[in-house]
Amino acid sequence: MNIISKKKILAFELASELSLSIKGDRNQSVKNVGNIEYNESNAIKFFKAHSECHLSGVVIGPSSLNAETLLISDNPRLDFCKALNFLIENDYLQIQPEASFVHPSSKIADSAILEEGVTIGANCIVEHNVVIHKNTYIGEKCIIRANTVIGAQGFGFEQDVDGEWIRFPHLGSVIIGNNVEIGALNRVCVGSLGDTIIGSGVKTDNLVHIAHNCNIGDNVMLTACSELSGGVSLGENVWIGPNSTITEKVSIGKNALVGIGSLVRKNVAAGTVVAGSPAKFLKDR
Repeated sequence: MNIISKKKILAFELASELSLSIKGDRNQSVKNVGNIEYNESNAIKFFKAHSECHLSGVVIGPSSLNAETLLISDNPRLDFCKALNFLIENDYLQIQPEASFVHPSSKIADSAILEEGVTIGANCIVEHNVVIHKNTYIGEKCIIRANTVIGAQGFGFEQDVDGEWIRFPHLGSVIIGNNVEIGALNRVCVGSLGDTIIGSGVKTDNLVHIAHNCNIGDNVMLTACSELSGGVSLGENVWIGPNSTITEKVSIGKNALVGIGSLVRKNVAAGTVVAGSPAKFLKDR
């Protein structure tokens, strides 16, 4: 995520725009965006829970937080969405694409669309009508099948008190390793405040959906119509059966297998087989 500050805005000015009270350094500049683990000052972030730790930067969160600068909010995620939209739409912050590069040995279909800031390594194939959005990094010997979209905005919204849905802008990247094959009509969403990562050797069938901030280990197999919700983590050599859904932030250990048509709502231990809706342990793999 490469964010640049185009215009100066201070914490108290942003608090006023959001109609929020402020504690701490009122004159801290807002120059970047981060998650709660991002320790840089001048970065805006949000936190919904109580924490005993001192948080750096400009934090949108409950009044109990101890932060360098705190914008007090009863709904931190909603106000963070409003803050990001305001900062981007009014040119205070801008996403800066990295330099574009396509290795000359790679074959890109004439109908494919590559935005600025796409990197593609050696001996890759990008088929017809593929769209690859900015800040996507693809390794070597990869195949992207027809009509797939990589780096699209994820499905993230918060509802305002008047019922309006406010988009959560996704500002991260997609990072794809070597020897990866992405099937036709796939969608791989960009990370929200971090990255969506697909390890080396991963293969996806047609009609697979990979949401924001998923972390997919090496040599994973995702079969037809499988869906990974936001923040899912898959260990090495995991197999996901057709028409399966893995819900948000679930972790599946290495060498596990998810059976056909499963709904996985809880973490899955390494080396096990689960199936059903909801998925249940069947046996060791």
